[in-house]
Amino acid sequence: MDLSLVIPVFNSASFAAESATLVHTYLTSLSPLRFELIFVDDGSSDASADILESLHLPHTHIVRLPQNVGKFGAICAGMKIATGDCRIFTDGDIPYELEAIGYISDTILTRNFHVVIGDRTLPGSEYAERLSFVRSVVTQLFTAFVRILVAGGLFDTQCGIKGFRGDVASALFPLLRDKEFSGDVELLYIALKYNLEIKRVPVRLRRQAPSSVRVMRHGLRMLRRISKLRHAWFIGRYKSDELAQIADQSYWNRPLSAETRYKAGGAMGD
Repeated sequence: MDLSLVIPVFNSASFAAESATLVHTYLTSLSPLRFELIFVDDGSSDASADILESLHLPHTHIVRLPQNVGKFGAICAGMKIATGDCRIFTDGDIPYELEAIGYISDTILTRNFHVVIGDRTLPGSEYAERLSFVRSVVTQLFTAFVRILVAGGLFDTQCGIKGFRGDVASALFPLLRDKEFSGDVELLYIALKYNLEIKRVPVRLRRQAPSSVRVMRHGLRMLRRISKLRHAWFIGRYKSDELAQIADQSYWNRPLSAETRYKAGGAMGD
């Protein structure tokens, strides 16, 4: 399997069919790329899962969670059954232009990056959202807090599309403990600590459904959780031999290639 696309949904009956049909049509157009589409219904109280199942889309799995566990709880459930060499997640309303999915998968499959993330601050990105004054201030404070204390160098941790090499996803997602919106920060923190190769790519906004994030309530909760990440790392909560091996750069333990030895010998003989 080349690509697994994981999409969490929660009370999305109003746009579930449109989103599913749209993204399935796009993935089909990428043939001969082999794909699977995984929708995870996060304990919806509406008919989201029923609508998705009624479409009978090929190569599509519908996972029903018995209760609402949070966005990243749903994503982790989808990643648990994903089998692609590249594994991407995005939001249920498919907020970004579909070409981002193809570009991220191609970047991982052909250039072998460990992690590829959308970044709405990069040149070439088109992202417009009218924020209330309070939400704007809280968002800026949250971003500054994350950059200073947790993920310096990453300007946009919360962009709703991220891709992972298959082996990286298999090792990374079981480590995640945050089941809600700050899971983005947690996974990038772990990736940075293991020195994984992270590629940022621009995105273009396609549509924006109403957000379920409540700025004050969720924002303060997210800040409390990410403030504990360093301690969690220090006590070994994110220990992973698999990620350490994937990121290993112990070049001093590796023999030189035949080509390098030949060039070195030639230089010495000159």
